[in-house]
Amino acid sequence: MKYASTKGLLVAACATLISACSTDDAADRTPLASGKVEVSLRAELPESRAQIAVDETNGRFSGSWEATDAMTVYANGETAQFTFDADTKVFKGQLTDATQDWTYQAVYPAVETAPLAIPFGAARTQKGNNFNGAYDPLVSASVTHAASEPGKTPAGDAVTFGLKRLTAILALTFTTDDATVKSEKVKSVTLTADGKTIAAQSFDITLADQTGALNADGQSSTVTLSYEAGSEPTAASFKAYFNVPAAAYGKLSIVVATEGHTAAFDLTSGVELAAGELAYKTRPVTGWTALAAAPKMEWVDHTPKADGTYEKEEIKEGMSVKVNLQAAAGIEGFVIKINSPILATVLGSDFPTEGNVVTMDVVNNTDAYDFLTSIDVALPNPLKGHSDAFSLDLSQLVPMILSLSELGDIAGDHSFTLSMADAQGRSIEKTLVFYVSTPEAKPTIVYNNDADLWKNTASLTVTDIPDGAKVQYRIKNGTWVDAAASGTAGKYAIAPNWGSAQTNDGGNSYFTVAAGTGVFAGHTYECRIQSGETTVATCEFTTASGDTIQSVADGGLSCYTTKNESAPFWGSGNNQFATELCTFDGSLSAAYMQANKPALVVNIAPGNLFTGLFKFNGLLKQTGTVSFGQKYTYTARPTAIRFKYKAKIGTVTATDQGSYIPKDEQDEASITVCIVDWADRHQTTAGKGAPTGVWNPVTKAGLSESEKVIAYGVYYPSQTVDEMVEHTIPLHYYDKDGAAPEGNYTIVISCATSRYGDYLNGCATNALYIKDFEWVY
Repeated sequence: MKYASTKGLLVAACATLISACSTDDAADRTPLASGKVEVSLRAELPESRAQIAVDETNGRFSGSWEATDAMTVYANGETAQFTFDADTKVFKGQLTDATQDWTYQAVYPAVETAPLAIPFGAARTQKGNNFNGAYDPLVSASVTHAASEPGKTPAGDAVTFGLKRLTAILALTFTTDDATVKSEKVKSVTLTADGKTIAAQSFDITLADQTGALNADGQSSTVTLSYEAGSEPTAASFKAYFNVPAAAYGKLSIVVATEGHTAAFDLTSGVELAAGELAYKTRPVTGWTALAAAPKMEWVDHTPKADGTYEKEEIKEGMSVKVNLQAAAGIEGFVIKINSPILATVLGSDFPTEGNVVTMDVVNNTDAYDFLTSIDVALPNPLKGHSDAFSLDLSQLVPMILSLSELGDIAGDHSFTLSMADAQGRSIEKTLVFYVSTPEAKPTIVYNNDADLWKNTASLTVTDIPDGAKVQYRIKNGTWVDAAASGTAGKYAIAPNWGSAQTNDGGNSYFTVAAGTGVFAGHTYECRIQSGETTVATCEFTTASGDTIQSVADGGLSCYTTKNESAPFWGSGNNQFATELCTFDGSLSAAYMQANKPALVVNIAPGNLFTGLFKFNGLLKQTGTVSFGQKYTYTARPTAIRFKYKAKIGTVTATDQGSYIPKDEQDEASITVCIVDWADRHQTTAGKGAPTGVWNPVTKAGLSESEKVIAYGVYYPSQTVDEMVEHTIPLHYYDKDGAAPEGNYTIVISCATSRYGDYLNGCATNALYIKDFEWVY
């Protein structure tokens, strides 16, 4: 151990680091990669590199490895990284599983390729008061063992080799009693060696003779050690470690920067340090100076976002672009980096340019300074050291981009990054992003406001649709359906998909609309242009409401009386001998149909409700005639009819004119809806004697050729339903292509307590409640 106390530092020799290589346990022999085994390296001595503890009283130091430590082992041409395992306290890595002559050598910190370059720059970091071994180059001598397993000597013992430190370490402890400063966090400690190089791009190791030297690039006489964010010690007591090349040093000076103060002093006037030596000292710090305000930079008339960045701005003629700046401690550096393809083309021959980024070092490059002032960017003279606030006016430079369109594409973003550093090592950087709008047309989709709610068609006009894109529509939040190109450029058709014809029980063909296709009344539709997974344009429209059906919730309707020969819409078979075939139930606001036995010769009169007229033909005839059909205007095509009902349905008690359902078998009620186009109402007479005019929309029996049925729907309830339930009857279209009917009689809705009541076949105690008829679109 040697001391240099007259120079202000104590110097102690560093112990050689010894590592052992062991493969004794079975776990180490587990193949981890093809042909490999795990090998463990152990530090045999407590002295190591990672965490250094200095004993100034006895002139000693000690240390321990950390879980983040890794070294590179060279063995017979293999290069393997070994990482410290904190649990087992060994370095673990893999080598080829072979018994052979083995030659070993190691380097710390781990390096991947030759040359063996350990980062050794002028800007370094430290976590709290802990030594950072990333800048501590170590190398071992080569050791060879013949005919041995990996990690073992021929005798089966662990391979051992030493690690030699190639630099010296300055281990400095600083304290202060200054009440103003002692609680402040320390941001950095800067070491300057007068006339000596102590940092470079890397410290390059030569394996052959276990030596090392500074790289020729990036050499510096200054090292600034910054503390990792969140780990900064307070000024009351803090440590700083500097790996430096072995050399005889003259004056070593220190600058300490806290959150609000700085102090500068000489550490020593001279000391000689050899490789592997540790120089240590505790130094009280006094003479603190309050720091000038940190550098400021503000884009005038622009408010930064929460993250400190700015929204980008469109470039326009005559725009104002001003940035207020100040470095109260004096400007040390000012750089403008312009990321702009067009400006890189124009300025690339005059200033350093990489890709599209032009760099203007305004402090150190007079050409940059002169260029800016030549385009009316006023700058302080001299700029370096300037401490007063000033305004950087880029109002000429930024809009100049618009004048360069003949030289190339100017569309897109153009960013200006301003970086300013002060004399106390603090810096600020802001990026101003400007853009030139691309004059490319954007795809659009527009509804043409032409929905035909009976034909269920509409059209869309699109522009600039990408190749391969689809035009689609849907009921809002439904399933997307493709619209078809109409043959007119830019126009797409929305139309219903009727599918193939189906056959009903009467052998007649009918059609129904595929769900989601076409446009129907009372819906909001979404439309889009879809290119792959991307929606490039959208629109939305809402169709007009559909048609309403007169409610049965009014107890004063003629259908609830015996006067149905001139019923305006709803009628019933009520007459002076059967007054309660259809009445109003106020508690349910519903039509109440009940069958009865009105005369000795008529065993059943079904309760009924229908759109049309009714005439009782007198006591002698004991018949009644229903004239089906009412006038109705359709503005939209329905797909179904919906209503609420409840029912009491028993077994058949009468078969006076027919046994379509035999006695004592379950009766059925009937609810039928038809869209028709009739010149006259269709008459059906029933009662005593065989019925006439009975018709069926499913089979079309009883209808003449002129009595056209456009669509129909039927429902035959056969079960008692004790509570009001909602039911929907889909419409089957015989004629899907015809226009909306405009004849005298266009709608038939018929409800009866017995399906075959015209034939006096049914249950005389059936009851049916019904209300709230509405079209479904």
